[in-house]
Amino acid sequence: MELICFFRILRFCVVWTMKSNNGILIFNNGGMDLGLISAMMEAEDCTVYLTSLPLEAIHILQSKNIDVILASSHLEGMEGREFKALVEKIRPGVSIFLLPSYLPSKMADSHELTAECTINLKEFVYFIHNHIRNEKLLLEESTRFKDFFFAFTDRLLQIFEVNDKYFFNNDHLVADLSRRIAVKMELDEQLIDAIHLAALLRDIGKIGIQNSILNGKSRLESGELEMMKCHPLNTVQILRKINFPWNVDLVIRHHHEQYNGNGYPDGLKGRYIPLGSRIIAIADSFVAMTTDRAYRKAMTEDAAVNEIVKMVGSQFDPEVIEFFLAVLKERNSARIERKSLLVIEPDDSAAAFLRLNLNSDYYELSFAATASEAMELMAVTEPALVIASHSSLQTDNHIFYAKARLKSIPFIVFTEQNDNAISFPYHSVELLARPLDIDELTLKIKSCLKCDAPSHRQGVAEVPLKGVAGSLEDMSLTDIIQVLNMGMKTAKVVVTKDHESGEIYLKSG
Repeated sequence: MELICFFRILRFCVVWTMKSNNGILIFNNGGMDLGLISAMMEAEDCTVYLTSLPLEAIHILQSKNIDVILASSHLEGMEGREFKALVEKIRPGVSIFLLPSYLPSKMADSHELTAECTINLKEFVYFIHNHIRNEKLLLEESTRFKDFFFAFTDRLLQIFEVNDKYFFNNDHLVADLSRRIAVKMELDEQLIDAIHLAALLRDIGKIGIQNSILNGKSRLESGELEMMKCHPLNTVQILRKINFPWNVDLVIRHHHEQYNGNGYPDGLKGRYIPLGSRIIAIADSFVAMTTDRAYRKAMTEDAAVNEIVKMVGSQFDPEVIEFFLAVLKERNSARIERKSLLVIEPDDSAAAFLRLNLNSDYYELSFAATASEAMELMAVTEPALVIASHSSLQTDNHIFYAKARLKSIPFIVFTEQNDNAISFPYHSVELLARPLDIDELTLKIKSCLKCDAPSHRQGVAEVPLKGVAGSLEDMSLTDIIQVLNMGMKTAKVVVTKDHESGEIYLKSG
């Protein structure tokens, strides 16, 4: 009778959890026979892991999707609170319930036993149901708030940079690539979020630097260079009164350090540079190389990768470079070729609206204020589509249409609502009345480009990894430990002794 009541309690305790098909770990090394409990749970289509071995329980926690743990309150060699603390370190947020180590054996009669079990059942089931529900609601709310926070921060930075043709979307691209690298490295979620946020905010300290310095076409003088080098510290100062739930200060401060110690502001070297800073340094350099600057045109991705690989071990961390290349290869193999859109719009506010709302993952935008400027851009890169305001085509429109017609380039033209008699003798166009509706514009863009089959980007060319080469005597203890650390191994280690040398290749950790 006692066991039947106990099994009923356990069965009802996890009914709500079972309906969600969550994983349950039953850990018992205190001598109780919980095999029947496990069988009852599995009968309810719940994934159950039953073990009495501490190391096996830890392995299950690390490798399986566990939401609830049932364990004996009396664990050999360990207090219940110690067990809870250990579990919390391995998998934060998991629900832990300690079961009684024994059941009462002497009751007045069976009626009293049944009554006591019934009371306990109602209270316990109510507690379990509300606990799990509240935990899930808190987790969902926290996730929604975090997503909102990152999206809002990203959008706000884009608005500030929208009229800067050299830096618009730069923070977004660096943050996205940095996060991908951190996820690929299987870092802790808190650290991944910290790296993402640090990458978004890393350059706001440039707010006090003159545009002539930021967008200058000539080499910076020593005073201007020192001013530029202050921006990580300025950023930290600006953010110091914000109590972020992530530790971003050190990551931002050191994102311009170099692996060989030649960076700034503190000249840190090797693994003394925070890991998040080492990740952002690579992502930042890659994005800078592959976007236009005032003093040069953008490199191709292959050329940028070659430049970065040349600086492995000097400017960049060899291990992080491996994950960066893996992320780049995966991203490019899955990404379709972006369509080139030429926008002709003399109104800066309208151009900013388009820049903010047309998805840069699918479209590569170039802007011109007049048809004459557009013809100059078209001579360099042929667009897949031209988007223009009617007013911008009033001058040189016949010449421009003739050139576009020869290339069979489709048009979308913005008109004012009172423009009822617009003639386009040389080219058929799609008309769109102001005020602009971004959803309607997106549909027209897709319609104009539908005849073009999407093509996938070519993956980044395979580049031999440089790895770490040299004598162990030249490496710090921190470097040696990190090189050999599981999951962070370098691609190639060159070992030299006397006049002989050998190479060790390590793949995928």
